Amino acid sequence: MSDFFKQLIAQISAVWQKLSLQQKIITSALVGFTVFGLMGLLVWSHSTGSSAESGYRVLYSNLDIEEASSITQALDQSNFRYRVEADGRTIMVPARQVYEARMSLAGKGLPARRGLGYEIFDQNNFGMTDFVQKINSRRALEGEIQRTIEGLTEVQEARVHIVIPENTIFLDSKNDAKASIVIRNSHGRTLSREQIRGITHLVSSSVDGLTPQNISLVDFQGKLLSNPFAHDDVALASSTNMELQQTVERYLESKSNQMLTAILGPSKAYVKVAADLDFDRVERSIESFDPESRVIRSEERVEENTKNAPDGDHNRERSLTNYEINRTLESVVQEVGNVRRLSISVAVDGRYQTGQEGEMLYVERSVEELQNIEDIVKNAVGYDLARGDQIAVSGLQFDNELLRTQRQDMRTREEWEFRITIAKYVLGFIIALLLILFLRYLANTLAEAMNPPVPAFERFGLQDEVVPEVAEDVKSRTELLERVEIMTREEPVNISAIIKDWLSEPKTSKRKK
Repeated sequence: MSDFFKQLIAQISAVWQKLSLQQKIITSALVGFTVFGLMGLLVWSHSTGSSAESGYRVLYSNLDIEEASSITQALDQSNFRYRVEADGRTIMVPARQVYEARMSLAGKGLPARRGLGYEIFDQNNFGMTDFVQKINSRRALEGEIQRTIEGLTEVQEARVHIVIPENTIFLDSKNDAKASIVIRNSHGRTLSREQIRGITHLVSSSVDGLTPQNISLVDFQGKLLSNPFAHDDVALASSTNMELQQTVERYLESKSNQMLTAILGPSKAYVKVAADLDFDRVERSIESFDPESRVIRSEERVEENTKNAPDGDHNRERSLTNYEINRTLESVVQEVGNVRRLSISVAVDGRYQTGQEGEMLYVERSVEELQNIEDIVKNAVGYDLARGDQIAVSGLQFDNELLRTQRQDMRTREEWEFRITIAKYVLGFIIALLLILFLRYLANTLAEAMNPPVPAFERFGLQDEVVPEVAEDVKSRTELLERVEIMTREEPVNISAIIKDWLSEPKTSKRKK
């Protein structure tokens, strides 16, 4: 094997010595470029590879720094390879060891469960005082509520703090329970007003004596999410009324805009509604009588017969009739939020036509079209003339300069990206073609270096050497010797047998001439 390598090195050295300086430079550059390219490809594939067998996968992400430190220490103790990314908040391990590492960490209680629930009472401690028992009970309640809140998709992390006052026999000195909740939203998600209200009612229903007004909901940036007017009844009522009014207006605007978008197209009409709602809560009791409708309620008749009286016998009769008049008793409760009046404003864009020179010309909509649009909006919002509703429909030319500019920029960007894509393909084709030509040139150069042409002697004033002719007997003797040599190499056993036969033959006398 060593002889083979020696011959290979000798041949490579011989070829290298036959190359010119330019050919040596080109060959060295090509070999170096190939080697460095392969090394870069291997490094890139190793750093970005995430296959199921050789890459790394996420073990845990979005970890606290303390929790990530505990997990890395446990991985070091268990001899697991890992990588830390995302500023120490993400830990990655080899793909084939993900589940094994998770089970190993779970056996050590990592990552630590956020919020300790009622499992705190799994271990009995008979020496526990009443104060410690109360503290553990509150911790368990806070942990269970925290887990429930973290179950929401929009919530990534939550902290719950509950203040439960001591029981007292004096009602005047009794304090209300209070709670504060800190929430970290998931990436790209926010809590809606309904979800915030749902969380506050969930917590108030979980703690005895806790009302939604005594719950403060804050995010990790310190922004108050719950209603800031919870302790002011007047401000709370005003805030609730304003929210209800905005909800009604958005609902009516959405209905109208959806219909106009389906008819006229997007961004061709806008509807705004101003709703005047009645927030007065009225309770009325109405009692009415109908004198025309009399009904006999009771009737009494008394008859008296007198006989043998000084003035003779006689009969007396008395009757008493009681009538009842029809009476109606009504109790009317008028709830808040009834619509007093609506004011609707509708702006409609016209049509656009292409002129003779390619410019866009604005064309106003006809009166009939505007009237049809007005009727559609009236039916959509529940227009009532008797209630005093007002509507105004105007045909205007919208300022679409920004929209046209954005469309032109988008069109220019698409054309530029298309040109860049075409240029990339053309450049790649040219590079591939140049590489093929270069390899062809290199192959021809190597072939010429390994097989140099035989120099012509005429250029140096020399004549080819004349080989003299050989006699026929010499040729025959030479051919016979070559055949004997070939047979000796191929069939040595037969040749040795022939030689033995020659040696064993008896000597014969020479013939006389």
